[in-house]
Amino acid sequence: MALERDLRRLADDLGTHIGAELVAEFVEFVDVGEYGVGLEILCDRLSDDAEPLLRREIVAIRALADAMGIDRPSVADLSELAVEDQ
Repeated sequence: MALERDLRRLADDLGTHIGAELVAEFVEFVDVGEYGVGLEILCDRLSDDAEPLLRREIVAIRALADAMGIDRPSVADLSELAVEDQ
């Protein structure tokens, strides 16, 4: 499934610089098919923890959120965490 593949790719990308515990929690939700819940929790935690994100990661998260109909303040707030892509 393309959605699951994209969520796992996001987890791999985030795993290079975000805490392993947060990424593992996200992957657990993906593993059981709770994609929306996993992405919502991920966005909430990233926003709460003020984790820096690459612009391409923010674009990917927003595209996934849009695809799943997720409209949360924490998704909108991610732009404040942007750092330049490397």
